[in-house]
Amino acid sequence: MVITAAALVMSACGGGGGGGDKADASKGDPVEGGSVSLIQMSEPRILDPAVMGNSFTTSAIVGNSLFGTLLSDKPDGTFDYGLAKSLETSDGGTTWKLTLRDGITYSDGSPMDAEDVAYNWERIKQPELGSQTATVANYLRDLRPDGQVLTFTLTEPIANFGHAITYFTLNWIAKPEALEAGQAEFDKAPIGAGPFRLKSWTRGGKMVLTKNPEYYDDPRPYLDELVLTANGDEPQRYATVQSGGADGAIASDAALYRRGVEDGLKGVPPQGLSGGVMVVMNTRIAPFDDLRAREAVAKAVDLDAVNEATYEGEGTIPKSLFSKDSLFANDTPLTGYDPDEAQSIFDELAGEGKPVEFTISAFQATESRRVCESIQAQLNTYDNVSVKLEVLDFPAATAKTNARKFQMTQGGVGFVDPEVALYEQLHSGARGNITGVADDEMDAALERGRTSSDIDERKAAYAIVAERFSALTPALFNLAWTGPPVVHNPDIAGFGLYGNTSVRVDGVWTTKK
Repeated sequence: MVITAAALVMSACGGGGGGGDKADASKGDPVEGGSVSLIQMSEPRILDPAVMGNSFTTSAIVGNSLFGTLLSDKPDGTFDYGLAKSLETSDGGTTWKLTLRDGITYSDGSPMDAEDVAYNWERIKQPELGSQTATVANYLRDLRPDGQVLTFTLTEPIANFGHAITYFTLNWIAKPEALEAGQAEFDKAPIGAGPFRLKSWTRGGKMVLTKNPEYYDDPRPYLDELVLTANGDEPQRYATVQSGGADGAIASDAALYRRGVEDGLKGVPPQGLSGGVMVVMNTRIAPFDDLRAREAVAKAVDLDAVNEATYEGEGTIPKSLFSKDSLFANDTPLTGYDPDEAQSIFDELAGEGKPVEFTISAFQATESRRVCESIQAQLNTYDNVSVKLEVLDFPAATAKTNARKFQMTQGGVGFVDPEVALYEQLHSGARGNITGVADDEMDAALERGRTSSDIDERKAAYAIVAERFSALTPALFNLAWTGPPVVHNPDIAGFGLYGNTSVRVDGVWTTKK
């Protein structure tokens, strides 16, 4: 769905549903046993699935390892089922039935049932948890568990609600009794039904996971052990893998990846998400409450130059809201580079006493700073424009974004199916709409795309969304989701991807001795 700015600004790549690493034919079939070490961008603050992030830049590896998945979306919009065996709606998206597999057990051997799912989903709504998933969980009402079947209704019809489950931590179910023991105890001994169990965790150091013999999908997981560390510095992650200090790492820099391939590393193929990484403009306040200011900035910035300055030209600039391979692809282009027209608009605004002056709030990650520095430098070459840059740590930048007190900051959206991603990002009534963009025509189209199950009707609706997005210019896409979210040595294979670049490791195997 909507990807948090903290996750996006570190990312130059992405993945989509139901895909991932293809086993190397030279290795033959997957083999069981062994240990693999991976470097994440960050480690989770706590292990409560309600407040973790289901993205490759946050806690996806940990969450998928400990809790498994109810289901995973695929590029064609269908699903691979995990702990759940089906998800069905009887009335086009208001009433739903989620059915768990029979015999599912937690890592401690106790059974999982639909009542546990209902408990976890209702718990996400608790304001004191501060869960990012609460935005979607609040659509849930009237949860009725019965054995392995959970029947529930939504506050409004969402024909593709399965994608909301895969994009958020609705997909991760923990044992209720373990959660009720309190956060400190849960962090020591989290209990889920995923492929791995927690053996040890030294904060700021190693997290060691071992094979869960209770996992439903025998013989997965193939590994006996998974060792996770965290490092927010991209070159250091690459250097560690290249030197043999780790078997793989979360990736984000396309230029570094190219060098890594030259040195023999492998990459998990991306799945071609639509959307991308972007700088967003706050349409609630000056100068971007004036559409002309947004248009001028979009026309003034040479994104190829941003790409060169940040990713040595290895990144891919989105040309439209939907990727060319998307079922919803259309011909509406994003606002393009036109420096003469940009200067004309800047002069027009200055003539009205409204010169374009603003501050870019950048996250502290290297890629984030480089993107913002490039944009700042370009804009400051124009007359009647003054741009300042502030670099904030992640808590401060996130807080400023959430409070809507920024003028320009970073964020983005990545998706296979546009629902629920675009609704939460662009609908005037959605809490995830950080730009504040409000347009009746776009709202109506988003509502049709959300409620309809007719593919032609949905295509027509999202064509309007693309047109209105380009006309309103609430954001400037500077990078598409085209790179590998994981790089690794050639001795391992079997990574899986779904949803919001969520990395699965239950299929990972190694020939390393």
